[in-house]
Order: sequence, then structure tokens, then C-alpha cells
Amino acid sequence: MSEPIPTGCDTVDTLLGGGFERGTVTQLYGPPASGKTNLALSAAVQVAADGGTALYIDTEGVSLDRFEQLARGATDDLEGTTSRVIISDALDFDDQREAVQDAGDLAATADLVVLDSATGFYRLERDTDDDGETLREVATQVTHLLGLARRHDLAVVITNQVYTDPEADSSRVRPLGGHTLSHWSGTVLRIERFRGGNRRATLEKHQAKAAGETARFKITDSGLEGVDEGV
Repeated sequence: MSEPIPTGCDTVDTLLGGGFERGTVTQLYGPPASGKTNLALSAAVQVAADGGTALYIDTEGVSLDRFEQLARGATDDLEGTTSRVIISDALDFDDQREAVQDAGDLAATADLVVLDSATGFYRLERDTDDDGETLREVATQVTHLLGLARRHDLAVVITNQVYTDPEADSSRVRPLGGHTLSHWSGTVLRIERFRGGNRRATLEKHQAKAAGETARFKITDSGLEGVDEGV
């Protein structure tokens, strides 16, 4: 198996044992503006800056200005780097399904596939979805990506939204899709924003490391920067 995919942030890479693991799915979940997209997009840029190819399935309307900022911070070859990140826009759940299926066409040459977010459209549809069909479809998409990861030794990163569990402490948020998506994720990383605009990544599931370990980072104009745990 090849080396992990670096995230562009040294503290998060250390937490993950080198970066996003190949051959499995990494789930990033957290509230809005916590840093999920920045982390996923930064990894895609790192892949491209190293000469690899990344597929970025975008359901959220990723900022192309931010994409260019990250690319400028990672390399002098802006045009070459941005050309190796293939952004596929999904405007609804059908688009998302099609983009995930089409990922198979690029898997043989890709190092990283990102689905940002896996659950945005699911959240819109789940209130009228009495039989859980939409969640089953999301799970089918994730298992398809997992199959690509295993067959082609690439990394898959999905971002996930959160909800407040009414049966738990009101301050405790949980990932959409719950145990279903967690089951198909080899790594689960909770991303939170806290004082001073810093972010905390907490490892909730990993195939080789203990749950509960954390890393801190901040988002800068040019990328992501690790923050000492004491800060």
C-alpha cells in the first residue's frame, strides 16, 4: 500500500499517522464552518502539487477563490496543480449519485476522491423519507467509493454534516447517517471550532490508532497551520 495522502497540516497528518489512509474511507464531520471543506480541499491540492490527481465531488459550492489560495500556498505551478484537481459539481441528489458512479472512470489514475458533502442532499430529503431509502442510497455511494479505494489503492474522504441528538446533551452533535456511515468509514474525524478561531480534530475511529487523540490547527490565507496543544 502506498503512502497516505498528506492533508497540508502537520499536526493533523501526525494524528492520522501520515495523512488520509489509502484503501479506505475517511469521514470528516462537524458543524458548518468548522474546517471540513478546508481540510478536504487542502488534501486535494497537496495531491496535485505532488503531481497526482484528485477528484473533488462538490455538493456545497466550494469557493474557487479559496481553491486558488490553497494552490498558491502549496506550489509555484498554479496552472499545473489546479488542472490536476478535477471538480465535479453536483446540484442535486441525482447529480451526486451520477458523480459518485462516474468516479470509477478516473479511479485507475486518481490518488484521492473527495465527496463534499456526502449528506447535504440527504439532510434536505430525510424529513419526507419515511423508509430510510435516502440514507440507504448514501450508504450505497460510500460503499462504491470504498470499493474503488480498495481496488485502486486510493484515499476517499467524505465530509458529513451534524444534528443535535434530542436524547442526549443538547450541546452534543452527532454525524448524520450515524452508525450506517460510520460502519463504512475506516477513519472518523470530528472537526470543531473553538476559541480564537482555532480548530480541533478528534480521532473517533481509526484502524491503527486509539480513539480520543486530538490535533489542533488554524485556517490561514495560504493553507492550514498546526497549533500546539497548549495554545
